[in-house]
Amino acid sequence: MIKKILLTILAIFCVSSASFCSNKNYVGLMTIDPEKNAYVHNNFGLEYLNIGQYYAAIEEFKIAICLNPNTQATSIYLNNLGETYLKLRMYFQAQDCFERALEKYPQNFRYYQNLVTSFQMQGLLNSKLKYYRQNKKTPLDDITIALILVAKGQVNDGIILLDNFVMNEPKLFVTDGVKYYLSGLIEAKKSGLR
Repeated sequence: MIKKILLTILAIFCVSSASFCSNKNYVGLMTIDPEKNAYVHNNFGLEYLNIGQYYAAIEEFKIAICLNPNTQATSIYLNNLGETYLKLRMYFQAQDCFERALEKYPQNFRYYQNLVTSFQMQGLLNSKLKYYRQNKKTPLDDITIALILVAKGQVNDGIILLDNFVMNEPKLFVTDGVKYYLSGLIEAKKSGLR
């Protein structure tokens, strides 16, 4: 009797398992897609970041980067990792992440802001300003230079440089972010906040 019950349970289990595994909509069972998995790990990292679990967030972002190392989305994962390092006051590691994010996708204004924040927190504004002025390769370097100037308190010089960038590079995707930041900077200056 017990054998019949066990065999019946085993038969039911096998039938259920077969139908369960044949359902291709079940996430992760039938296909392996590193890009989608990277996206999922990035989202886990964001959730950990939101609840203050920074080390868990770091691990999730690192997994996302490893799964999808060479696409535009990688820059998002790198930026998220860098922002987590900023929260932990690990400024050198944050700087590395933001620089790598900008190498992958230099059209996101937030990456420039985060990079300059990492410079500022390390006390590197003067040396980095000198470096970027001497090694300017593209007009995009003007964004970094201008943000460093603003961080140093040379707001007028930063505004002039950003305004020139907007005038000379109106079609770049990053220009919209620069315009938005510039308008906020000008408003803050008018109201005496800068």
